Amino acid sequence: MSEPSSKVHRARLHEQVARNLSLSIIRKELEPGSLLPNEDELCQQFDVSRTVIREAIRIMDARGLVEVRPRIGTRICPPSRWALTDPTLLHWQLESAPDFRLIQNLYELRNMIEPMVAKLTTQRASDEEIAEICQVFEEMKNARTLEEHIQADLKLHLAILDACGNKLVRSPLRPLIENTLGSSFRLFIRSLDKAKQSLPLHEAVVEAIRTRKPEEAANAMRAMVTSSAEDVRKLEIEFNKNHE
Repeated sequence: MSEPSSKVHRARLHEQVARNLSLSIIRKELEPGSLLPNEDELCQQFDVSRTVIREAIRIMDARGLVEVRPRIGTRICPPSRWALTDPTLLHWQLESAPDFRLIQNLYELRNMIEPMVAKLTTQRASDEEIAEICQVFEEMKNARTLEEHIQADLKLHLAILDACGNKLVRSPLRPLIENTLGSSFRLFIRSLDKAKQSLPLHEAVVEAIRTRKPEEAANAMRAMVTSSAEDVRKLEIEFNKNHE
């Protein structure tokens, strides 16, 4: 395996160690069924205490990446055991490599949920919440850099979600959007001009919400997510051609 960075910053050490080791697992530098190095080796490798290593392993264990076995050690789990909907784990997977199957799965999940969220928002959002959604869209239109556009795009999705009035939908979906949408945007949006091409699709969603037209909002959101998924499919084809 290629050794993760042996030194980490002092702030939130256990999270950084967990991230480094998790990326090694996701990239298959540590194979399923194999054992992590023991605590002493990991302490030396990362220049941290045993407490930090144990906390890092707890983070990974909670996400299904490893399994701690008394008197045996910490074994790497296969992907079938991973908590794939965990936002942090999804972020790490997107960070490690362009896993197109995972990304398409994310778009399928978005297509199942976000049209319903847009529909609910038209019915339940307060006037103030709708005004905020419109304001965020103005920020998207006026973005002068790609990063400003991405931040406003993410903020728009969150504003629509927050206004849907369903806590059971909002609670699990908000961290998922926060941790994955920004990452996927940065992976696949190459320029501000390209990003701006999606403005009419976003505007259709916002306008349907502003005028409180539930079915139009759902259909516009579905069209927007589907268009994004098609862009990713094109990039996957290009990526595969370049790596044949």
